[in-house]
Amino acid sequence: MTRPWFAWALCAALAACTQSTSLPKFVALDPIFDSVFVRTQKPLPSVIYFDGDKLRLKRGTAFAIATVENTQGSEIVAVPDTVDITLLVDTLYLLPGDTMTIPTIILHRDPPLPTVSYDPSPDPTVYTVDANGRVTATSTPGGPIAYTVHANDVSATGKVYVLDPTNPASRKAFFSVVGPSVVGAAVSHLDASPQVISYTSTSGNPAFRISAAASSSEQVVQVTVPQAVGTTPPAFAIDSITPADSSTCTPPRAWAIWSTPTSTAYSGNPDPGQQISITRLVSDGGSGLVAGGRFAYRARRGEVYLSPLSILKITGVFVARLTTASSCP
Repeated sequence: MTRPWFAWALCAALAACTQSTSLPKFVALDPIFDSVFVRTQKPLPSVIYFDGDKLRLKRGTAFAIATVENTQGSEIVAVPDTVDITLLVDTLYLLPGDTMTIPTIILHRDPPLPTVSYDPSPDPTVYTVDANGRVTATSTPGGPIAYTVHANDVSATGKVYVLDPTNPASRKAFFSVVGPSVVGAAVSHLDASPQVISYTSTSGNPAFRISAAASSSEQVVQVTVPQAVGTTPPAFAIDSITPADSSTCTPPRAWAIWSTPTSTAYSGNPDPGQQISITRLVSDGGSGLVAGGRFAYRARRGEVYLSPLSILKITGVFVARLTTASSCP
């Protein structure tokens, strides 16, 4: 019997011996018996901690902490399914007539590639979705209406809102922050209050800034673009920036940040998916305009800028009133 199997056999034996529906907590060392010659060394044994009821890990992340002589060490353990779906934006805020492909991370352990499909819209009067996950908002505001993504036997569900541009309360944003996890499990999903400001930079050139603040966690995302607001494709590419170059009043290029009260991450090396786009610019029913769009970029945390563990992926959507300023706000 191999050592790992012995540990599980020990677990099964304890389950058979106890009269309770819960197992006791215990620690299993591997190997449980070993030998070593004088003046030689062997690696430390592995330690497995069984916490009673929760003998099996489920999808998600967990923290493992070990304490030796009052000194602690820890690590994050990410557990995916064999096929894993992470919805980057599980709440889509759209203006009537807008379109957006559902952004997802789909990972799989073994070939072949999983078969991905999308359920038809439960209410086609609000939105429709095609076989490629492209959502089209109709002219009828409404929501939340569910959308569902399938990859083989695994599924994930989000929701779609089509917002009324004439309703002042219909100013919404949603963004996700994916941490440095190989399985995409370390994700924050946040509703936020958006703001889009068009202004003149100190160099006299037009610029605009989109920001979204999540009051629940004090996280803020912000993208600054040294060009005029417009809906003409292509989208604006978000470039890399350093803390020293991150000027709002005289932006050298399109750049972005993610911030909390204690940390700031700056947009890193650009790639084709790192961009911001204003896809709809419509009347608010009066003399103003409402902008709808989306953004996606990677950013590096300033305090650990050179570490691979500093990289975050930020993805979001927004519907916000367009405000203007004659100078840098």
